[in-house]
Amino acid sequence: MNIKESDWKIFCEIKSEAAQVFCTRQLDEAIKTITDESEPVGERFNFMCQHSKESQKQMKLIFDGHSRSNAFIQLMQMCEEGLVAPEKFERLSDELKKDITSILERRA
Repeated sequence: MNIKESDWKIFCEIKSEAAQVFCTRQLDEAIKTITDESEPVGERFNFMCQHSKESQKQMKLIFDGHSRSNAFIQLMQMCEEGLVAPEKFERLSDELKKDITSILERRA
């Protein structure tokens, strides 16, 4: 599904910010867990390795590729993960917001 030019410009802003939010969340979670000395070192190490793999896989799923034909799916995934600031989402066209909201409500 291609999106309008005006939505594309906003999407580009959203995508950049959402990637930063995603990375920050993943790093914060990893740091919190691997520095928790109440857990055994081996478990923290295993968590770090697994978390890194899963985070990289999710990052690719949400953010890889940059085209208007992928934008709708990527935007929907970013919204589903809570990576889109409400004020940025509100700047999108009513039609696009309605389509994304409708799909996400059905998934919930």
